[in-house]
Amino acid sequence: MTDISKTYKNVSTLKLTSIVVLAVSVLFPLLFAYINDKMNTKVLSRELTLTPVRLAGITIIIYGVIQVINKVKFKGRLRWLHYLVEMPVIIYITFWWLLFTLQFIDGPIFCGCTYPTNTWHFRQYIALYMVGATFIYIFQSGLNFYKLAQEKAAEAEKLQREYAQVRLQALKNQVNPHFLFNSLSVLSSLVHVSAEISDKFIQQLSKAYRYILEQKDIDWVTLQSELDFLDAYFFLLQIRFEKKVMLVKEVKLDETEFTLPPLTLQLLVENVVKHNKMSTSEPLTIRIYNEENYLVVANNINKREQHETSTGIGLENIQKRYAFITDKKIEIINGNEEFIVRIPLIKNNSNEGYNYRR
Repeated sequence: MTDISKTYKNVSTLKLTSIVVLAVSVLFPLLFAYINDKMNTKVLSRELTLTPVRLAGITIIIYGVIQVINKVKFKGRLRWLHYLVEMPVIIYITFWWLLFTLQFIDGPIFCGCTYPTNTWHFRQYIALYMVGATFIYIFQSGLNFYKLAQEKAAEAEKLQREYAQVRLQALKNQVNPHFLFNSLSVLSSLVHVSAEISDKFIQQLSKAYRYILEQKDIDWVTLQSELDFLDAYFFLLQIRFEKKVMLVKEVKLDETEFTLPPLTLQLLVENVVKHNKMSTSEPLTIRIYNEENYLVVANNINKREQHETSTGIGLENIQKRYAFITDKKIEIINGNEEFIVRIPLIKNNSNEGYNYRR
């Protein structure tokens, strides 16, 4: 929501509130005079003068309390507490505001005395204005609810646009030209060495890129799909790096029961290979296992002196994708000897999602 639209809505809200207050300011003196059989010019003039002051104060009190309570985030079933907190605070402050106007404005100006608080007229005065305060509160609460709904809709639209941009950026970077170039270079070498391995390499490369392209419109995939895709992706890495990199999978749960955002594991493995050096004597070992409803990706640390050029996604992209879809967060543990990423697994209730084609 732009600043201009916010200003416009605030001005519109102020106009509506002013109209309501003015309407009540005319109605109240007439009602008060009618109840007390004092429908004369003096009483009406006094009430028509003071009623707007009283109601303006009440309106400011209600608006202020609502705005302050808005800062407190009541979630889920606790949202009703919003109103349970507002009402007592508004009633308490409104009572003292009415008492103040009665004792220090009405009394001194019109009778030069302190207005008694133990009379029927005082109780009637308080009760009548409490009814008015309730009406104004209901009106302002309605406006506040509408305003919050508009802001929530605008925020949801903004998040949707940002999420679309993140997914588009992820897709663009997943079809990594460097990886494709390296894969084709490896393939050109394999052709002269082994036709059988070359054929398998082409099949796995085709499967990997097909999965990358076909997941672009999917928010969640099954853990089984991700692990199967990782096998194809890691096969390409092992052909390139041979025994310098190893993958150990120790996932002990039903892989079809849990889901995660697509390409999560590929991003993590790519991140590990990108930032660590490896050799036959000191292989880079990537372990994937589960701890309760978390999938853990861990690797031994052997940092490169010069990093490969980053695509700008990796861990940050995964964190953003999780933030858009769920409140659960990934956990990153950067130890001295091991780098660990814990990925929340979401229970697959719909049994929908992309199934990796073998």
